[in-house]
Amino acid sequence: MGARKLSRWQKASALVPMSLLVVAWGAAISNSGLATADDRVSADEVPDVPATAFEKPASVQAEPAGVDSRAGASGTLATLSTNGIPSSALYAYRRAETLLAKADASCNLPWNLVAAIGRVESNHGRTGGNALDSKGVAKPGIYGIPLDGRDGVAKITDSDNGALDKDSVYDRAVGPMQFIPGTWRSVGVDADGDGKKDPQNINDAATASGIYLCSGSGDLSDEGDAAAAVRRYNNSSSYVDLVLSISKAYASGDFTATPNGTSTGSVLTSRSFDQTLTPAQRTDAAKKEKKVRQSEASGGSKGGSGSGSTGGTGSTGGGTGSTGGSTGGGTGSTGGSTGGSSGGGGSTVGGAVQGAVENTPLAPVTKPVTDLLSATEANLRCALEVSALPLSTHAARFKTCMDKYTKG
Repeated sequence: MGARKLSRWQKASALVPMSLLVVAWGAAISNSGLATADDRVSADEVPDVPATAFEKPASVQAEPAGVDSRAGASGTLATLSTNGIPSSALYAYRRAETLLAKADASCNLPWNLVAAIGRVESNHGRTGGNALDSKGVAKPGIYGIPLDGRDGVAKITDSDNGALDKDSVYDRAVGPMQFIPGTWRSVGVDADGDGKKDPQNINDAATASGIYLCSGSGDLSDEGDAAAAVRRYNNSSSYVDLVLSISKAYASGDFTATPNGTSTGSVLTSRSFDQTLTPAQRTDAAKKEKKVRQSEASGGSKGGSGSGSTGGTGSTGGGTGSTGGSTGGGTGSTGGSTGGSSGGGGSTVGGAVQGAVENTPLAPVTKPVTDLLSATEANLRCALEVSALPLSTHAARFKTCMDKYTKG
């Protein structure tokens, strides 16, 4: 017995439960203040900024936990968009900018500088299996290594009786912005009005970082003053260089927002850029990766060209075919036919859902959500597509790939 063909309305009805679930997820992100931080600030919310710059460092980790040693600085920069920023962290960074603009307008604190520190220190509250909850609290909690003076680590004996860092022998850096307890006592604030100054709360920690950076008379729109403020935060030249580079990338729009409550693994990179390998090993890996790309390119081109005419938009189908081909050599036809048959924006799950409800009353309701799903899937696909390419081409190839999926 053949399958009964469903009408467009029946297809749309079948998708309603999933659409409602997705809408609820999208609403949760929107309610977290994803787009912008509310600039309405009461007098009680404006923090005090010391006229004298803090001398104690905020963090003293030579190798911050937010950076995978395999990827190093270059790998971290290459994966900013695909790594994403949790929506509660993005809100906290922008809220810190808003509050500090009221507290000290001459400081010119940009949200992206605070975000860059959050990325380097803890990958936005996600190191060690942590995740930010809906209130912006890192769960189960971020605690650095004991500052016991061994192996090049600073020696700082317990200063808080373990109240913040759960260590009554040595201090440990705590929370998403990795404050050492002694500095937190001086700079910690209750930025979200919950009655607690909590270094594990990204709202409190991000604003405290802003206060720390703005202390003194510097103008953070000046690169020299910004570098000096970041060096006070963590006295390391490589740290300063990486933070400022990430800050510039975030300012140019090289970031994406991700849902709260999700942790992330280490930032991975191809062996040819693995900083833990010797130069000779990286060179050998690069040669092997080049051979693989050349071998897969022929299979991918066949898959792409063979399927482009199948769907409503040949270029979309062809592009997906190339992806399928580069992944599995001879499987290009499978990837291409999948992309080609979907047509329009259907090369992603979001596009397929939106296509099914097109010309129905559900279309305008689901579009913001399906656009978000399409962008998220495109990010993942493009990250895989460029991962084996030379690092110098990542930014351009990633943009081209994203345009393919999001613009059709």
